Amino acid sequence: MKFVFICTDDGNQDETRARHLIEHLRYVESVLDKVVVAGPCASSDESDDRQYQGSIMVYQADNEAEAQALFDADPYVKNGVWKKVRVMPFAPVAGRLIGGKTWRIEDNEMVRAEPHGL
Repeated sequence: MKFVFICTDDGNQDETRARHLIEHLRYVESVLDKVVVAGPCASSDESDDRQYQGSIMVYQADNEAEAQALFDADPYVKNGVWKKVRVMPFAPVAGRLIGGKTWRIEDNEMVRAEPHGL
């Protein structure tokens, strides 16, 4: 299963992010076989002095507890970068990251196909 973590920074965490960036990246590298996709969300408000406002992490795990353990071991979690985190099961069905779509239409019915990129 895949689980998405939608993380909102606890105010301006640019300095904390920078201070722990290498440790965070090394951690991500160490669990890369479990990482489907991960990255920061840039601040989109021009009046906002933050570089980032949050992050999205998607893990492949057998269950939510395993995904949560992967997430909790991240140095950004341990150092309080994120104020609010929402975790949900995630089922990617379309897009470039998965090589297209996970369905085809036959006789006006949807038939599931295997994703290519995940």
